[in-house]
Amino acid sequence: MKEEKLPSFRQKQILTEIFTNSVIDFQEMTTLSIDLRNKLSEEFEILPFEVDSVHENPESTKIGFRLSNWSILETVVMYHYHKKEVEGKPEKVKYLNRVTICISSQVGCPVGCIFCVTGKLGFWKNLSYSEMIAQIIWVNNYLKTKLGKKEDGTWRKIRNVVFMGMGEPLLNYDNVKTSLDFMLKQEYLSLGKRHVTISTSGIIPGIDKLIEDGIDCALALSLHAPNQGLREKLIPTIAKNYTLEKLMAAIDRYTDATGNRIFYEYIMIKDMTDSPDLAYELGRLLQDRSAHVNLIPYNPNPAMPDLEESSTESILKFRDILESAWLTVTARINRGRKIKGACGQLGYEKVSKGEKVVFDMKKPLVK
Repeated sequence: MKEEKLPSFRQKQILTEIFTNSVIDFQEMTTLSIDLRNKLSEEFEILPFEVDSVHENPESTKIGFRLSNWSILETVVMYHYHKKEVEGKPEKVKYLNRVTICISSQVGCPVGCIFCVTGKLGFWKNLSYSEMIAQIIWVNNYLKTKLGKKEDGTWRKIRNVVFMGMGEPLLNYDNVKTSLDFMLKQEYLSLGKRHVTISTSGIIPGIDKLIEDGIDCALALSLHAPNQGLREKLIPTIAKNYTLEKLMAAIDRYTDATGNRIFYEYIMIKDMTDSPDLAYELGRLLQDRSAHVNLIPYNPNPAMPDLEESSTESILKFRDILESAWLTVTARINRGRKIKGACGQLGYEKVSKGEKVVFDMKKPLVK
C-alpha cells in the first residue's frame, strides 16, 4: 500500500473482499479498479495451494489441496441438518443448521495412533498459519456456489472450525496460535471462540502453552483409553512419555485456568476399547471432571485390517454405563465415511496404495 501510495481504506476493502465476501480471485474484487486488480493478480496470491480433488456426498465434502512441494493436505466440510415445523406443512422440514470445517495443521502426522490412517503416512511438514486459514477461505467461497445465501440474504459460511484434520495441532503450536487470531478477530473471520476447537492427542507442553497464552477456545482430548497400558497400545509414540497421570493433571490445570469443559474423544474398537469394564474405568476417571465424552466408531484403516468397528449394541451399552456416572455422552455417527473423510481416515487413498511419507522432523517428537 505504501509503495503504491494507495489510501489506507484500500487495504480494508481487500480484507473485506477476502474474509467477509469470501472472494479468492483479485479479478472478482469489483470494488477495486481494473489496474489495481491486475497488479494484485500479478504480484500476489490469495491461496497458497491448488485444488487437487473434491469428493462429495450429501453430508460432507472432502477436499485435497496440493501445496507448492506437491504434498497433499486434506480438509473435510460437514453439513449439519436439523428438522423444524413449518406452518402449512404436515411434516417437519429439513434445513441446514450449520456448517463445520475440519482443518489440517500438518501434512501427515507424527503421532502414529494405530487406528488412524493419517499416522500411517508419517510426517511431511507443519502447515503455515496462512495454509490453515486458506482452507477456511476456500471453503467459504465454495459454499457460496454450493449453498447460496441464507434467508437473511447473507452468504452461507463456516460456523464451526475443528482442528481435527491431518496432524497434531499442538506440535505446530505457533502457527496454530497465529491462525486463531485470523479466525477470532472481527476484522477477519469473526468466529466465536466457542465455535473453534483444538484437538490434541495429549501434548502436555502444548496444553501448558495454551494456559500460558490465555487461549480458551474449546479443547478436545483424544483420550481413547482409561488406563496407561491401553493408551500405550493405541498411541505408542507419545503415551509412554506423556503418561495418563501427567496428562490428566495438565488437563486439570487447563480446566482450572479457563473454566472450560473438555471434550474427550474415545475410539470404539471391537474387543479392544469397548468392554463394559473399560466403560466403568473411564467413568471413574472422568466423573469428578467437567467432561463431555464423544464415542467415535472406528473407521476402516487399510493399514490395520484386523481392527473392527464396535457393534451398535456395544456402543450404546458403553454409553449407558458412562451416563450412569453422570457424564454427558454423545455416540457419534459415521459422517464422511463414504468419501473416506471420517475421523482417522484422511490420507486413505495414499495409504491404500502403500504410499508413505518419510519423517523429516529435526527434533525428537518428545523429550
